[in-house]
Amino acid sequence: MGASWNMHDVAPADRFAYWREAVLQTYLPLEPEKISAGDFDGAITSIGSPALPLSRVQSVPNAIHRTRKGIGSFQDGSFFANLQITGDAVVEQHGQKTLARPGDIVLLDTNEPFAMRFEQGCDLICATIPGARLRRHLQQMSGRPPNVIAGRGAGRLASAYLGALRDIPDDFALVDDLAASQLEGLLVRATTIGVPTAGSTSPREAMLRQIQTFILDELHNPQLSAKYICRHLNISRSHLFAVLADAGTTLAAHVRDARLRHSLNQLRDPRLTDLPIGEIALRVGFKSHESFARAFRRAYGAAPGAFRAGGEETH
Repeated sequence: MGASWNMHDVAPADRFAYWREAVLQTYLPLEPEKISAGDFDGAITSIGSPALPLSRVQSVPNAIHRTRKGIGSFQDGSFFANLQITGDAVVEQHGQKTLARPGDIVLLDTNEPFAMRFEQGCDLICATIPGARLRRHLQQMSGRPPNVIAGRGAGRLASAYLGALRDIPDDFALVDDLAASQLEGLLVRATTIGVPTAGSTSPREAMLRQIQTFILDELHNPQLSAKYICRHLNISRSHLFAVLADAGTTLAAHVRDARLRHSLNQLRDPRLTDLPIGEIALRVGFKSHESFARAFRRAYGAAPGAFRAGGEETH
């Protein structure tokens, strides 16, 4: 669990500077703005883990900005999924200005500038989503990604799920990896409803995209198989194999390569340096550390540990 910040022992004159440091240390380069008179007050309470950073943010009226300068100093491709608990927020990103109300989820791409303004004060739950799967999904949309996911349908379920995670701090570490995957999946579904995808594709191409997305969603599942995929996508084995063959691959090769790429991303993630390699193997769907290490060495010519954050580059 990360550090928590409050202002119980901070002199009034130093509080906003303290808030700026709290925001920087908890998240990434952001620019807070004080918009109310009087002494500043706020708190950030960490309730998550490295697998799913989660925090509650409470403050008097203020604004927060993600600028090009901040993006240039650090970016990791993550998204913020903020559940509004009380009060409204005005959200700006991708040329859109949207009002978020209690129960809504504000979805922010930290690779792009954004601003949030809390005229009534701030009370929210912030989840930091690694976001590779979510980014792939949003890039397929023909329109601009949504700033706010309203509390209905899959959005309502995502809102309830995020709220429930806040209430199990003692047990969070037991479910954090599963929760991260499920929350991202709910956000993917919530941003899909009624939104067209980019370009026109043939039925074969659409099916390939559906197969690839399903495999990515189920990489953690060691039981992922042709039978499992066909049952959930309601297609025949012959159709599954034919679509993949048209794309120049086989099911076994595609699943293996996807798992290895995903494991490499996790090994390179500085937030996961304390996560055992055997746990990463299980996360991406390998049945054992040994089978993962063999496949990884064949693919990259070195043991997984050599590719930890700050280690050597791939060839």
